[in-house]
Amino acid sequence: MKRLGMVMGATIAVVLAEQATAADPPRRPQEAAIAATPAPYREEIVTFENPAAAGVRLEGTLTLPRDSKRFPAILIVTGSGNHDRNAQIAGHELPLVLADTFTKQGYAVLRYDKRGVAKSTGDYQSANTLDFASDAAAAVAYLRSRSDIDTAKVGIVGHSEGATIGAILAAKDSKLAFIVMMAGFAIKGDILVAEQNRRFAIANGEAKDAATTTYNLNRRLYDAIGASKDQSEAEARAREILTSAKPEPDQNEIDQAMMFARLPYMRFILAYDPTQPLTEVRVPVLYLCGSKDLILPPDVNLPPLRKDLAGDHDVTVVELPGLNHMFQHAETGSPKEFAQIEETVAPEVVTLMTRWVAKHT
Repeated sequence: MKRLGMVMGATIAVVLAEQATAADPPRRPQEAAIAATPAPYREEIVTFENPAAAGVRLEGTLTLPRDSKRFPAILIVTGSGNHDRNAQIAGHELPLVLADTFTKQGYAVLRYDKRGVAKSTGDYQSANTLDFASDAAAAVAYLRSRSDIDTAKVGIVGHSEGATIGAILAAKDSKLAFIVMMAGFAIKGDILVAEQNRRFAIANGEAKDAATTTYNLNRRLYDAIGASKDQSEAEARAREILTSAKPEPDQNEIDQAMMFARLPYMRFILAYDPTQPLTEVRVPVLYLCGSKDLILPPDVNLPPLRKDLAGDHDVTVVELPGLNHMFQHAETGSPKEFAQIEETVAPEVVTLMTRWVAKHT
């Protein structure tokens, strides 16, 4: 049995560690092109409070076209992990590339450091998805407070957990012009994380039978951890399952499972079901995913997503062939490839998003 894996943010941390050992890191042509020429737009460093969270003051970068009219605006919400406003993952800076693209097309774009990260205050370690959604709601309110923003044309582009946050906000805020969900999840967290681990193991060469054995153990572990009322109960329930597991887990597996039980964020993720907010969304939605996404496998995630969004009046769902969770062209979709791939986001993704957003603003 292989060592247990971990959801999104920690998976990326492994990729970053591997990239740090590379003698000659791959090129990042999209970011290099942005740095090579002066930006044809304005940049402002902005700060705003989250009135729903004491001590949370968020800092970000707002890019705006150079003319003086009121602009449609886009809030970029990043995925899981302690990201700053550019959310560098394996040398890629997706928010930067998206902000540059949309601002050149006439949009104001805000990206910000997560609470407790870089220039933003607050406690990152104790926060969960709903806390980060509260921060994103504060960012939307900030955009609407500005005289140079068209308040009827404020939308969200979110990636991974950020896409899920976009749906959480849209369920409560029907005045949003749109949300673009780049691989948000539509299944309960304990099922999703177990499925991620199974896909990672198979992509890394593990036999399907062995990966399925680990998957079955993980389902029991993650359900028990997510259902626990606190850390003490989660640890006790995890130990009970691990003690009786056959074949016997090794120490690395035990340590990883206990870490899940101790982390408030992971206990929240394993218990979280995104179904309700998705069913309540009533704003235009563009949902994108890659056919080789192993973090949010489309064959598992898309059927419930389509069902949950069926009540919305304007939903477009597109599965893009050959792309991974980062929306890069990939061989297997494994996170281990992220650092080796030069492109930060596939051109067809950018074209699809910009055309769709233009129609909705």
